[in-house]
Amino acid sequence: AFYYKYYLEIKNRLLLLSTTWGFISIVCYFYKEALLFVLINSTQNLLDASSYFIFTDVSEIFYVYIRLTFFISNQITVIIFFYHLLIFLALGLYRFEFNKLRSTFQIFIVTWLSSMVLLYKVLIPFSWSFFLNFQQSKIGLQPVSFFFEAKIIEYFNYFISLYYICLLSCQFLIIITLLLNSISNNKNKMFRKLFYLIFIIFSTLITPPDVISQIIVTINLIVIYEMIIFFKYLNFNTAAN
Repeated sequence: AFYYKYYLEIKNRLLLLSTTWGFISIVCYFYKEALLFVLINSTQNLLDASSYFIFTDVSEIFYVYIRLTFFISNQITVIIFFYHLLIFLALGLYRFEFNKLRSTFQIFIVTWLSSMVLLYKVLIPFSWSFFLNFQQSKIGLQPVSFFFEAKIIEYFNYFISLYYICLLSCQFLIIITLLLNSISNNKNKMFRKLFYLIFIIFSTLITPPDVISQIIVTINLIVIYEMIIFFKYLNFNTAAN
């Protein structure tokens, strides 16, 4: 009987999550045109006269709408799932444990929102502008002209890939920051090589299979890591004085 209460609570929460996902999917599909416009709006000013997307399959637009609906529904449902998990574990935790878990959840939400803003306002426009510059022909230097026609399904895949890369990178930086704050200054020197190895592995997993991208991401992570240690050292000396 004791475990049956937990079974019922888990069952009810999973049922509530499933219902929530279903209603969110219905609402997202109802507003699918507006959501797709928001998705591509950050690149419209960069396409100039060719502000359109093409499709080569009769069912491609419908497939994009379905994937967009499921993508947004899944992201919102994951946030709600972590909230239910926090509430479910609350009664079995001490107050300080619950406060730490709640703070972690709040940091996750803030980081998730920050990664969305960074992706939509910085990464997508910058990368789109960078790659479109290659179609601009220069007389004498580029004798062959290139003309770009954006395919909607390829742009959607491009957006999803950048979204997960940006989200994982932001969450990874937050985890590294929390670990560094929990480690003393003397142990930071001991774990420096280990963190460098983690940065290399992480940059290899999230970047395209080329050395330049891996080196750039690794160097950025190392610079951020050293800056965190530097400011932590300054705060420690200030508090000691």
